[in-house]
Parts: sequence; structure tokens; C-alpha cells
Amino acid sequence: MEIERILCQYPYAEARIESGTDSSIRIQDDEVKVVSGKYSGVSVRVLKNGSWGFASSNNLKELPELLKKADKLASLDKGKIRLAKARPWRTKKGKARGKTDPEVFVRALLEARKEMGGMHVISKRLSCLDSNAKKEFYSSEGAEITQVMGHTYVSCSVAAGIGDKIIRGMETAGTTTGFRAIDVCEIAKVSREKALKLLGAPSAPKGRFTAVFDPEMAGVFAHEALGHASEADSIVDRESILSGKQGKKIGSELISIADDPDTRHFGGYFFDDEGVEAKRTVILDKGVLCGFLNSRETAYETKGKPNGHARAMGFDEVPVVRMSNTFIARGKHPMDEVFEVKHGVYLKGMKGGSVDIFSGGFMFKAEEAYEIKDGELGPALRDAAISGNILSTLRHVEAVGKDFGTSVGMCGKGGQDVPVSDGGPHIRVKNVMVG
Repeated sequence: MEIERILCQYPYAEARIESGTDSSIRIQDDEVKVVSGKYSGVSVRVLKNGSWGFASSNNLKELPELLKKADKLASLDKGKIRLAKARPWRTKKGKARGKTDPEVFVRALLEARKEMGGMHVISKRLSCLDSNAKKEFYSSEGAEITQVMGHTYVSCSVAAGIGDKIIRGMETAGTTTGFRAIDVCEIAKVSREKALKLLGAPSAPKGRFTAVFDPEMAGVFAHEALGHASEADSIVDRESILSGKQGKKIGSELISIADDPDTRHFGGYFFDDEGVEAKRTVILDKGVLCGFLNSRETAYETKGKPNGHARAMGFDEVPVVRMSNTFIARGKHPMDEVFEVKHGVYLKGMKGGSVDIFSGGFMFKAEEAYEIKDGELGPALRDAAISGNILSTLRHVEAVGKDFGTSVGMCGKGGQDVPVSDGGPHIRVKNVMVG
């Protein structure tokens, strides 16, 4: 093929070609904004003398000139970058799904907006992001990969207020199979119910408690606290609390966590943006730190194997090490055993927070909370936040449920947002700081 012939003129070179459609619909109260259109483009990377050169364009015909530019940029410096070996696949994966007219999204969101009204509601916001992409990857090693993927992400948010007290309820959903797989009216209804339920709720108690995390909070912890810390670029740069701990027990033997790019989930894909086959990677196995999420570059540095975790938001971005679908494995505890708590707090959902992967410190805000007394739940509570240390929290896990749930989102890193999902069962953790 002509592209491969051009790439083979360089020590190592790769090209990514992408084309597709994007739609973005946002409704803020009575204002509707729609942005929709087609796009296409190409980017190249050249590895020379241990340094990368990168260039991109919206014009595929500029491929030879882009390679010359990337080669020149790589020649400006001598670096130490090396790539772990990876199989040069020649395959096609996925199939195109039907295009949806943006007006269909608008009508559905306007209909769903009717579920968000009511006493004390002061603001309603709905949005839908929809994309269909054909991605091609070629390399001087002989790779020739085509994969087709689509994503739809819906978010509904209600702000309710009494006096100077304002509470926001939010619900999201995502799918790779098309907009009609999402019940937008139900999402809108849930967002309203969350806001109104918490509007008159008292604040959560403060102090150290035994806490039960629902699947969403458990998944967020797996993603934010452990997942980002296991991305191998942070290991190479010694910016992660997990550096030097591979093979060591860092948590309770009850908990195992893996990142799995399985395409049945929102964050899935067949091959990453370096042409590496996407593989399930066990991060934590019965409390033992097993492995990291790698690009070809970090795999070489960590003496690991490429496992398909180099992702780029678009053709004009450089791939970086990213998660896909990060899940806590099911445990053996029935639900009633997970909630065997004399006095504690049940935490549901997540509405923000922060993590310092170097120190291991974190803070998460739960969407809602409930006091637990003798295994029974009390009324809803608001303003519940938890804080602590990643490793300490992992060690304090004392029950992992048999159930399983997931949630979806768009994860940001280095200015790039990519689809992800996370989840797991209900888990019980002792000595959690709430407040």
C-alpha cells in the first residue's frame, strides 16, 4: 500500500487517519444549542534518535509533507525513547452504525425536559454528545488496522433551591450502540428526584465511620484513586504512590481491580492509538499490585508488555496512557452482610473530588448519603465527602458484595477527554473520614 511504502522510508513511523461525524446538543432551560458536522484528518509520528516528532493536518494529501515535518522535529534532539515490541496487526474491526439526525436528539431532550420541572426547580440542563468514527492505523512495521466505533453520552442536571440553599441532581448514561438505547426521560426524571430529595435533607455527620460505597462510588474510587496511579507514565516519572510497589500487597485480599477495554462497555475499543491490541489488565489481584497500564514506550521503561492503553482524543492529539473500563471484581458477600454495620454511612454516587497520585491523598464528594444504624438505612443526607489515603483505604476494605454496577463518563488527562466507564459491587470500608 502507498502509505506503508512512504512510512518505511523512516526508522519508525506511524500514521493515524480518522473520519466521522460529531454532534453536540446542549439545552440550558429554554436555550437550545446544536453543533454538528463531519470531520477528517491525519497525523503522523516519527521516532528518530530516541525522540518523537508529531504533525497533523485535515488534508490527507499532506501525509508525505507531515512525515518530513515530524522527522525534522524528531531530529532536533536526542532522547532515550524506546518502544517495546508489539505485533503489527492487519485487520478490520467493528461496523458502522446508522447516522442519527441531530433533530432526533433535540426532540428527545426537549421531551425529557418535561420530566425535570416542579416546585423548587430553578434550572434544567440537558446535553448529548454523539460521535461515529472510522480510525485507521498504519506503521512502518507493517501494521494496517481499521476500526469503527460510535459513542453516545447523555447528561441531565437539575438545580433546585429554597432560599439561598441550592442542590443539584445529575444523572448520565452512555452507549456504543446508538441513541435509542438510552431512556433519556428516565435519566431526566432521576436527576430531578435526586435534587428534590436532597433539598430538605440534613448534612451528613462528620468523623470517622465504617462506610459502604455503592457501585458508582466504588468504581470512581477504582478509577480516580488507583487507576490513574497505575498509568505507567506516572510510574516512569516517579509521580505515583505505586512506584516501586509492583508485586507487593497494598490492599485487602478481598479486593481485585482490572482495566478492561471490552467493547461491550462505554470505554472499550479493539486497538489503541499505537496499533496495540486492547487487553484486559489486572491492576490489583487480592490486594497485590500486579501490573500497570502501558503504552509501547512505558512498557519498555517498566520492563512490562504493551497492553493497549495508549489513547488519543482525536487524530490531532498525541496518544497518552489512559484507562478504559476500570472495575472492582465481584466479591462473595451477600448484600445484607455488606450492610452489617452498627453505625456508619452509606455513600451513593459521586459529584466531584480530587486525587494526588504522588502522595496518595484523595477527596470525593458523594451525591447522596444515608446513615446506617444496625444495618438499617436512615433518611437521605447531603454534603457528604470522604477523604483519606489510597493505600490506607485499600487495606481497610472489609467486605465486597456479589452485585455489580457500572457508570460512564468522559475522563480528562493532558487536555484530552476520552470515553470511560467504571464500577464494581457494593464494598464496605472501615475507618473512613467523612466530612
